[in-house]
Amino acid sequence: MGKAFVELIHERRVPLSIAGAADSRGAIAREVEPRGLLELKSSGALPAEVDPAEVIARTAPDVVVDLMSCDLDTGEPSLTTMFQALESGASVATATKAPLARHWAKLWEAAQSSGVSIGYAGAAGAALPAVAVARALARVDTVGSFEGVLTGTTTFVLEEMSGGATLEDAVAAAQAAGIAEPDPSVDIGGWDTAAKLVILANTLWDETLDLDQVHVTGLSDDLPERDRDGRIRLIGEAVRSTDAVRLNVEPRTIPTSHPLGRLAGRDKGVLFRGPAIGEVMVAGGSSSPRGAAASVMGDVLELGGMR
Repeated sequence: MGKAFVELIHERRVPLSIAGAADSRGAIAREVEPRGLLELKSSGALPAEVDPAEVIARTAPDVVVDLMSCDLDTGEPSLTTMFQALESGASVATATKAPLARHWAKLWEAAQSSGVSIGYAGAAGAALPAVAVARALARVDTVGSFEGVLTGTTTFVLEEMSGGATLEDAVAAAQAAGIAEPDPSVDIGGWDTAAKLVILANTLWDETLDLDQVHVTGLSDDLPERDRDGRIRLIGEAVRSTDAVRLNVEPRTIPTSHPLGRLAGRDKGVLFRGPAIGEVMVAGGSSSPRGAAASVMGDVLELGGMR
């Protein structure tokens, strides 16, 4: 996704200065043009000019863009980078779910203490504008619940299984199609959906919910029965009552007439419900690295006061 982000800066001539960059094997702490950074990456890893942990301190950026893969349980290595950025006075734009789903309250406390902010639209559905819609609805109504198909991989796998494939064969087909990760356990286990559910619920209701509060049932060969007019989808649901928020992820059979039942392939969508708004559905958005990178770009421009 990092490459896609830099490509967008270069192709659209976005007026951003890249003060430094780091990847898993190298780092530079000097200003570089987007095209120059792409050329450096074309040979593999970045040159190890400095310790990656020193890039933020050496460059003093306004916004740190975090696009790293990280551990779902610990949020690392993104979590440490985000705290370092926020405590240095830089805002953060991230597409990484785990730190937000695990340490929401602490991250926002660090941001507020430094007078900066966190942009995370890409962490809750790549190019799907679910975060923006949640924020808008929170201003105009008391939304009582929402449910969504938040992981496109699972829809593809479930459609394969509805045709008679086993879970193992369906996952293999998704990997062959470039849809599933080499290790698809976070998606198939329901934890990717759960992390996005937490992020959206915290956004919508100004809560400090944690991933451990989600009841998660992932995909298996033992799925709910599907009637002729229904489709099985992995649904993430959040319901707010007077004194609690209930978070649940599980495969469900839903009618094809249901807004989420119309989603196919890698499509994602979220259905919000409130007394004034009724039902509001947001769907679509590319699940590709460029789609997620575009979402992060929007956050960077907003955090930098350029939008």
